[in-house]
Amino acid sequence: MGQYWKRIVVAGIGVELLYALYVYFLSTTDLVGYKPEGLAVAFILFALGGFWAARPAQAQRLVIGVAVGIVGTLFYYAISMPTLLAGEMEFPLMAWVNHGLKLAGGATGALLAGRFTTARA
Repeated sequence: MGQYWKRIVVAGIGVELLYALYVYFLSTTDLVGYKPEGLAVAFILFALGGFWAARPAQAQRLVIGVAVGIVGTLFYYAISMPTLLAGEMEFPLMAWVNHGLKLAGGATGALLAGRFTTARA
């Protein structure tokens, strides 16, 4: 799995940045990250990232997909650290659901990558 860390990090950070672009610039409603459409977008984007990261892997695809979700979540906390430390940010239950869907999306995308690559072979 060590050879896939670059893909994992690029997918996790890239997908989190795309999700931030959606939440802050493309969405027309406030707090869309905590609403069903925002949760669905997080799941779908991380599924795409997990699919891309796990596509060349021969084994441990599920671990790669979950790692994409973990990297994305950690990147979110890294860029939110100043706001967190200042006490200006709250974490409602839906924020934790959002992060859980990032992990689930990455895992689902990785499992789909395994199905598509074995179907082609």
